[in-house]
Amino acid sequence: MAFTNISNFLGPSSNSMVECPPPDVKFLFQEETGVKEIEAHKQILAFSSNVFNREFFGSMKSENEIMIKDASHEVFQVMIECIYNKQPNWFDYDLEFLSSLYNLAEKYNIAKLKDVIIAEVPKHKVTMENVLEVAILAEKNTLHQPWSSALYNAAAKFFMKKDQGERFDSTLELFSPENTKHSLVIFKVMERIKELKSEKCGNCNQNPCVTGQILSTENFVAGAQVIARPSCQHSGLGKLIRFNQFDPSLIFCCFLNCNKILSAKLDDFLYNC
Repeated sequence: MAFTNISNFLGPSSNSMVECPPPDVKFLFQEETGVKEIEAHKQILAFSSNVFNREFFGSMKSENEIMIKDASHEVFQVMIECIYNKQPNWFDYDLEFLSSLYNLAEKYNIAKLKDVIIAEVPKHKVTMENVLEVAILAEKNTLHQPWSSALYNAAAKFFMKKDQGERFDSTLELFSPENTKHSLVIFKVMERIKELKSEKCGNCNQNPCVTGQILSTENFVAGAQVIARPSCQHSGLGKLIRFNQFDPSLIFCCFLNCNKILSAKLDDFLYNC
């Protein structure tokens, strides 16, 4: 059973019709401005994390006030809000913040939150100005392999999006005297680029990826995400279903904005990888 109103349990409820049980645990954070607090419910946290479950309901008596020293109030707050099904605006947080949040999710063994954080990495903009910072952050988190790998992929894919000549020139910019101390990181980025060059795209199943290209009978992949061209009578993102068996120039596509399966022309779509 889904706890549809569970977010109302966190903080003052804006819905007077929902009767919320009082919190029974308080997390404390010593910051420059003083002690900050986050209140929560042990049962809810225990359902989401076996670490919390052992801490609160194990053989040892649990505390009702817990001082947190290895995470900031802001990062811990976001983790608690996610447990209570409050969806944050992920674009408000940079990769450094998400890295701290991932470490918390790892500590408390919240697998779903870790998956969500990793899925956010490709949505963050990587530029020539910050690509090395992303890779350095990946190297700092090698103990958390899925997170480190996602960051290294983000850095490598920044270069992979360029044509071969521009890619070569861009990677050469990393090799400067001030970056000597990051030689291992740069090597790993180059290694990841090499690996990605031999991999097929997870969406279009092509190597190199054909994102932005028009669909054809040769490159059609069922289940791939596409986007309608401006000239198409439909709009937005869609998921390819199959060809029309009576007319191969037509396809069936599930449009994500309306969750409907509609028939459309094959060449009305571009791959959106």
